[in-house]
Amino acid sequence: MKLVFTWIQWCGKWTQARLLVEKYWYTLVEMWGEFRKIIASGSELWLKLKEIMDTWAQVPWELGIAVMEEAILKNDTENVIFDAFVRNERNKEIFDRLLPDYKVLFFNLSVEKAKARLIWRMYDPVSWETFPAWTKLNPKNSVELVKRDDDKDEAAILKRISEFENKTLAIVEIQKQEWRIIEVNADQSINEVFHEIEEKLWLK
Repeated sequence: MKLVFTWIQWCGKWTQARLLVEKYWYTLVEMWGEFRKIIASGSELWLKLKEIMDTWAQVPWELGIAVMEEAILKNDTENVIFDAFVRNERNKEIFDRLLPDYKVLFFNLSVEKAKARLIWRMYDPVSWETFPAWTKLNPKNSVELVKRDDDKDEAAILKRISEFENKTLAIVEIQKQEWRIIEVNADQSINEVFHEIEEKLWLK
């Protein structure tokens, strides 16, 4: 099954994707991971892209589309998860064209819960990985974790959530009409969310 994971950061998408990879051998393709590969490659795009990612600015849509199309074409396996790919109409058009049989796993989490999780989040400025507040160093590379500018305070977090509501939820509503959406309650424990995913994907 071709799956697209969607909703706001820290709704549990990455954790659940890793569980599906470990237990059911899904392939995980992350949009930010694809950008990191470009940076690591040393290609002519890497310097421009690194500058964008270091400041958490929005990636130009032309570049985002090129990266997205390449990632889809390279990962057309039977069971694959695309994380953080379909957030606007342009993204949706690409998936509709290149991967017409995809389904969307929508992690339904309340705004209050999302705000509470994001306000404590820390991130690694080198690898761009995120961690809970009680983590001071990235255990993989010992880099000191810091707060991201776009979730440094409640105002910044609410702005981000508002953008997701205005853009991503509009796409989700269209996908519901297309019978693509598989909704899970993300306001549960990790095990409970995974159990619900297993049931709704007919994995057990």
